[in-house]
Amino acid sequence: MKTDNTTQASAGIQGPAWDLSAEYQSFEAVGFLADWKAVETALEVLAGRGARIGQRIPDAATLNASTETELLQDCRHFAVELEQVSTLLSNLMVYVNCMASTDGFNSQAKQLKGRLDTLGSQLGALSASYELLMKLAPQDFYDAFCAFDDTAAFRFALGQIRKLKDLALPLEVEKTLSTMSPAGFTAWGNLYNNLTGTIRCTVQQPDGKESVMGLAGASAVLKQADRPARESAWRAINAQMAGNQEAFAAILNSLSGWRLAEYKQRSHTRKLHFLDSALFQSRISQTTLETLLAVLAEGRELGRHALRLQAGAYGCERLGPWDILAPAPQASAAADGGESTNGIPFDQGLELVRRAYAAVDPAMGDFVSSMQAKRRIEGRVLDGKRPGAYCTGFTKSRNRYVFTTYKGSLSELSTLSHELGHAYHGEVMRSLPLAESRYPMTLAETASTFAEAALGDLLAAEATDKSALLELAWADAQDAAVFLVNIPARFAFEKSLYEARENGPLPADRMCSLMTSAWQEWYGDALSEYDSYYWASKLHFAMPGVSFYNFPYSFGYLFSLGVFARRASLGDGFHQAYVSLLRDTGRMEVEELAQKHLGVDISRPDFWRESLGIVRQKVERFEALLKG
Repeated sequence: MKTDNTTQASAGIQGPAWDLSAEYQSFEAVGFLADWKAVETALEVLAGRGARIGQRIPDAATLNASTETELLQDCRHFAVELEQVSTLLSNLMVYVNCMASTDGFNSQAKQLKGRLDTLGSQLGALSASYELLMKLAPQDFYDAFCAFDDTAAFRFALGQIRKLKDLALPLEVEKTLSTMSPAGFTAWGNLYNNLTGTIRCTVQQPDGKESVMGLAGASAVLKQADRPARESAWRAINAQMAGNQEAFAAILNSLSGWRLAEYKQRSHTRKLHFLDSALFQSRISQTTLETLLAVLAEGRELGRHALRLQAGAYGCERLGPWDILAPAPQASAAADGGESTNGIPFDQGLELVRRAYAAVDPAMGDFVSSMQAKRRIEGRVLDGKRPGAYCTGFTKSRNRYVFTTYKGSLSELSTLSHELGHAYHGEVMRSLPLAESRYPMTLAETASTFAEAALGDLLAAEATDKSALLELAWADAQDAAVFLVNIPARFAFEKSLYEARENGPLPADRMCSLMTSAWQEWYGDALSEYDSYYWASKLHFAMPGVSFYNFPYSFGYLFSLGVFARRASLGDGFHQAYVSLLRDTGRMEVEELAQKHLGVDISRPDFWRESLGIVRQKVERFEALLKG
């Protein structure tokens, strides 16, 4: 038996190391320590101002702007200082998280993460009085506050939280919730990251030898060509999930239980449903979500059909759950006679992404080149590296960084393009105030999924043979299965979890049962078996900051297809229209944004069905290639 290493990717396949030194040199660097000290000092300043604001909470609903000039100034200075300290705190947190992501054994990063969580809770407690006053204050007081030059950018964000005034709790309760969060709510998410960063999986490789690797490495095998190796990796991952099921069940029970307890406390005026928070964070109405889910149900059989077509291509009756991220069978053989290929080298793949972006607009291609030149992409295969991929941003510099584990598959290339799409979204918002650059989950997937579509267009245009076209069509079919079946199954599980959790904690086997039922509902007979431990292996269920991080992916997939479809009709004017849409994502509700930039009502099914029609064409093209 051998331990995990980068031999498989040593021939220039794997991605590079990112360089975070433009932000901080290390945890001991002067800049890092100075920002930490500045946060602690700012908290002391905010404490005094926040206390004065808190004294006015009892009469907040009757404040008169014309006579409360001193209070307005206190609120104004508090808001500006809050944004400044939040920027520094976020910057520190992003750096610590980046360091922990590449090394799950980094004990210093874990310790600092805990300390930053505590500082964050202190900040939350200090800002509770300001936010509560902003929720309860009359409109004329609020308008007067937003009339200052340095607070005007807060109008939309504060306007959103003012919608929650009937859910507000007494000031001391709001402070208590913030103070308790690091040791309770947030800690469970940290535990999940710590567990998944240190888990080891024993996977049988195509040569018959066994490798011991981290969860990220095993997850990457699920995207590789060798089917027995994929099944071995999937079973190894699930063995670890089963072996740690009590810990994973405790994490989900505690996160959902905390949320439900808070929702119950806030339901003093109207009942707060467990979906309401997700809808608020996503900035969509319940009607829009229900419409989206109904259209996804209409497309469920299309997603299953894509899976059945893929199974036929593999020569099996049904795919296994280890196959749902697999490359096309042809991807494992060279065109001249079946020799195994090693995958797409990172530099070659990134050049494809750059040209795909440039085909939309030269500025987009230049952005990819800049990300590479400034070493803002992490793509190494490392022991102890966390699974998954993400894009993150430093709030001081507004620089974006991409994290992924790249082994050369087309799926990983698509993921790279996806995450760079997130980065481009952040780049076009760089000049906006931070308060206007925080977009919701639903719109977060717009630029990323659009970027995947742009890459697919380029690869299809440059494909020189049927095998290449089939590989691209395979990716389209895979997307159909993911967004029309897998994502809705995640939503169905989480919804059933919260419904069941109302009656008390759920044992691990009950979570397995709920997940199996969700997969059965959405996958039907399209798979040979269901992934009963998906609730444990999927990070998104264990994220403290957000619940129901699932439907926004299907939303973004269909929404971005609708945006991409307008590229041809707008011609040279498309890129500017696209950038304008992206820049508004942090200062509009989604329905308003869709109406302004696309001229559509997304609370009705028409727009979603048009996008579903595009997916149907992609699956039909895949089927035709298989038959031809």
